[in-house]
Amino acid sequence: MRKNNSLYAIVPHRGVNAGKSRLSSALGDVARGKLNRWLLARTLGVVTQWLSDAKHCVVVSPCEVTLALARRAGTLPLPEHASTTGLNDALAQAAAYAAALGAQRLLILPCDLPRLEVSALQAMEAVPIAGGDVVIAPDRHHTGTNALLVDAGVREFAFGADSYAQHLAQGNARGVRTVACVHEPLAFDLDTVEDFDAWVKSGDAPADFLATLPQAAPCTRAAVTSRTK
Repeated sequence: MRKNNSLYAIVPHRGVNAGKSRLSSALGDVARGKLNRWLLARTLGVVTQWLSDAKHCVVVSPCEVTLALARRAGTLPLPEHASTTGLNDALAQAAAYAAALGAQRLLILPCDLPRLEVSALQAMEAVPIAGGDVVIAPDRHHTGTNALLVDAGVREFAFGADSYAQHLAQGNARGVRTVACVHEPLAFDLDTVEDFDAWVKSGDAPADFLATLPQAAPCTRAAVTSRTK
């Protein structure tokens, strides 16, 4: 059992059918649904192993299927409020929920990191900080935010376009340091069709999983076919 019982993870998830809509030109609805389920299961498995307590992981989503999968994994499912206006709103709701459970630090972890490993989360937690300092894991382009470790009192988040720079600005506005943790498994996300093709061609994607995905785009279909032969 880990010593830091005041650390919670928050995993936002749009839903098994709604998530990863930017991949729709390459993956049909069925394939995206399978990918979203796979990413959720992998993320929750890694986070639970890292935390040593599934009940310290909050999954916030408007999707009943996602919430059921989170419950089955032993984590805490949190339905988004009907009034929620987007990801950052949902994160504020989940942060307040985790804080009420006793959280003092929060790891915000989007569910689109196919190379996520326990060692990556350990590296992020090990970054030397003090007080309310923030640890941020940028994407490989240093424009987006792929993980964020913050004080549990934080309620403002800036996920979306140019979120890396915006989270740095938010930290400055709160008068705290924001320290970058550059780690390859945290830096690679599946935001675009190009990301998905790179993942498939890299050999990292499980061949047995890829073989179940019906493909839509010729370039992606060719990549998956060559990878699974």
